[in-house]
Amino acid sequence: MAAKDKKTEQIIIDTAMHVFFTEGRLHATTQDIADAAGVNRTLIHYYFKSRDQLFDAVFKKARLESIRESQSVLGAALPFRKKIEQFVDVFLTRLQTYPYLEISMMTSMHTGHQFKDDPEVFIQPFLHEVQQEMDKGTIQRSNPVHFIMNLFSLVVYPFIVKPLNQHLFGLNEQDYEKIVKERKTVILNTLFNQSSAN
Repeated sequence: MAAKDKKTEQIIIDTAMHVFFTEGRLHATTQDIADAAGVNRTLIHYYFKSRDQLFDAVFKKARLESIRESQSVLGAALPFRKKIEQFVDVFLTRLQTYPYLEISMMTSMHTGHQFKDDPEVFIQPFLHEVQQEMDKGTIQRSNPVHFIMNLFSLVVYPFIVKPLNQHLFGLNEQDYEKIVKERKTVILNTLFNQSSAN
């Protein structure tokens, strides 16, 4: 019975992640989640006492998974450019799966939410690594923080402002998907000196 309960709970979480962060229905109700998961709404309240508790649990799971993926790549023993290539691949895939997760994170931060449990210790070693690459001339010299800010911005921006971009440039879904597929090359060419790109 316990195994069945765990499976049902996972179905609810996976469905909620899809509804919230793939479909972008950030204000979906427990009834919406229940309908999508094919379960009774009472069952959702058995596992999660409220809609907010469900959202918080799903949000935390998605956020920590994203951070762990980033940490795994940026902390790997890889040549610097290869590491950035893999990071861009992983992050773009994540954003294509959950395009509304970053919007939700930014909204939460702007409302004063603190993520005290984030395992972000990998940032300091990565800053040092960026500085070493700047010293070698692989990337343009500046404050290493700018490189990391540019990296995240170049990857995330097309997703958090997708409707605006589509409106400004007259792009339909297929056109925009093509633009997103071109992002990796554009990002790498932007971050690295052309002389080091091969």
